[in-house]
Amino acid sequence: MQSLEYASAATGERIGFEGPLYGETLAGLRGRVWDYSIGARGLTGVTRKTRETNVTVRIHDSPATLDLLRRLADADMSAGTPGTLVADGEWETRAWIPKSEPQTITPTMVETQLTIVLADGVWRRGTTEHHDPRTDKAGGDLDYPHDYPHDYAGMSILGTVTNATGMPQPVKLTIFGPCVNPYIIIGTNRYEVDATIPAGSRLEIDAASDSRTVTMISDTGLRTNLFGKAVRGAGRGAGTYVFEPLPPGTSSISWAGGFEFDLTAIEERSEPPWT
Repeated sequence: MQSLEYASAATGERIGFEGPLYGETLAGLRGRVWDYSIGARGLTGVTRKTRETNVTVRIHDSPATLDLLRRLADADMSAGTPGTLVADGEWETRAWIPKSEPQTITPTMVETQLTIVLADGVWRRGTTEHHDPRTDKAGGDLDYPHDYPHDYAGMSILGTVTNATGMPQPVKLTIFGPCVNPYIIIGTNRYEVDATIPAGSRLEIDAASDSRTVTMISDTGLRTNLFGKAVRGAGRGAGTYVFEPLPPGTSSISWAGGFEFDLTAIEERSEPPWT
């Protein structure tokens, strides 16, 4: 980890830990913790929970920076919404800073210990691939009894997506209208929402957040909850689960081709990068 910032959810402002606020080694953020219970012949309840840690920071000849840190941290605590720690400009984890306990105060330096609550227990980095509407007409158009604002072509493999982490990865799909009942097949799973997405609107299927959301966002910013329109089948592993994680290895991507979409694979790790 070469750099670290705290981004406030409440104000949108950021503060770095490379100066004039110095985080030094930030050892408390570098560890990893899995929660589990020991059973008769193995582990149960294996998960990564919210955890609390401490880091020491210093400020030299710039006390206004501590006021900025306090303002951003207090704003997020008051709003009840965590800010985001951003490592190396790409790895993110949600966090609160509920406590600052000064250790040393001199005319030119203040050293204080921050208590940081890591909300997710993981650091995440998203990699997005954009797919444009197909124009090849492969397989011929499908004959629908109604006119749609685009043609439906036969299913075709567009390419592949690779998960090299060895663990299932959450995915986020952003589908751009116009389209009707859009679906995308990745590997053996079909991601589908039974809804009409008008031109200028987009559909966001977010399986990375704990709450899991399906939201249509109009060109004016109006947000509509479409969770009830998402096809969830019999749940994970059933083949029609809209929040199915991306399995390890390489998976094919196919679709009918009448709309453009972004596929974001979310890599997760227990600690920020060392290199």
